[in-house]
Amino acid sequence: MSDLQNPHVIIELTAADSAKMAGLHAAAFPDGGAWGAHQFEDSLAQVNIGAYAVTTQGQILSFLLYRCADDQAEILTIATHPSARRQGFAALLLAKAELDLERSGIRNWLLEVAADNPGASEFYRKLGFKTDGLRPKYYKRLEGNRVDAILMSKPMARQATT
Repeated sequence: MSDLQNPHVIIELTAADSAKMAGLHAAAFPDGGAWGAHQFEDSLAQVNIGAYAVTTQGQILSFLLYRCADDQAEILTIATHPSARRQGFAALLLAKAELDLERSGIRNWLLEVAADNPGASEFYRKLGFKTDGLRPKYYKRLEGNRVDAILMSKPMARQATT
């Protein structure tokens, strides 16, 4: 998936990438909620959790962390470095994961997104996610405010057309 014109490569992440993931997560979520390296390491040690990243020259530009249960995949977090936003990396990661997950019987995506993140909500809507509900005051911000979580889901692409 890399050539001279497109130096971006999609890789599967492991616990060894936890520090890089935490650094990018902090840059992507400076107002609170960023995960630490130990959280990524603990998550990636679980057999039902996977992660992909878009990299260039060894640097992670964007990553997706998800958890599978039964026939569902829950997006735990997607982070893109602020300088790499709006280049399609998050959508590319979701498409890659979806291709792989469909082969293993996963049929639906689930996620929650902070109500104070309209850019992310719109991104998911454009990809076909629908709002399923709300978790009031789910996220805690640095200044102590609580923010609702919007619950969203969508069928995997192949399921959406049947």
